[in-house]
Amino acid sequence: MTLTNKKLPKAVELPVCPFCDGSVYYASWTTHKIFQMECSNCKAHWRTGVSKSAQREMYVELTSYMKDQSANEHLNKKLPLDFWRDMVLKRINI
Repeated sequence: MTLTNKKLPKAVELPVCPFCDGSVYYASWTTHKIFQMECSNCKAHWRTGVSKSAQREMYVELTSYMKDQSANEHLNKKLPLDFWRDMVLKRINI
């Protein structure tokens, strides 16, 4: 992961926060499918991983959310990336 202007690169997988529409940046990187992301606005934090199933699908897990309790139902659940993308689309009414 390369830093540009002392700023982490914007996350490609989830560029917009599903909670506040803030920008999501990579926080750290382990492999191409295992990394952490953080919202620059509300400080929501996600980590990715790979399922143990035969398909080895990527999941995204919300590990912390600083603003309020609205995200508690999603904390520490290994959800598909499409789930988070769908939340963004619902917020912008697409």
